[in-house]
Amino acid sequence: MPRTQMRSRWVYLLPFLHVCACLISMIGHVIPKLQSLGIVWVFVMLVDLPVSALAYALAWNHGTIAAVWVVVAGTLWWYILSCAVGSLYHRWLLRRTG
Repeated sequence: MPRTQMRSRWVYLLPFLHVCACLISMIGHVIPKLQSLGIVWVFVMLVDLPVSALAYALAWNHGTIAAVWVVVAGTLWWYILSCAVGSLYHRWLLRRTG
């Protein structure tokens, strides 16, 4: 398989960072001394804004469902974005090398 058709491992970096940020922000619920890490959740919600719009609406009455939505759908969102950027990069490489 040519190098341009192989899936790069870089597409997993942003989804992995998203899951890590979500887990770090939820550590405060388990370990009370690390409760200040909960501020990370605010940034996760802002960065995931197209996906987290539904979570903002759900959070008032269904906080757990909203959190699960942000973790699962947000991670999928970052995977799709990473694949799209990887695809554009490979097209650019093909066009550049001819």
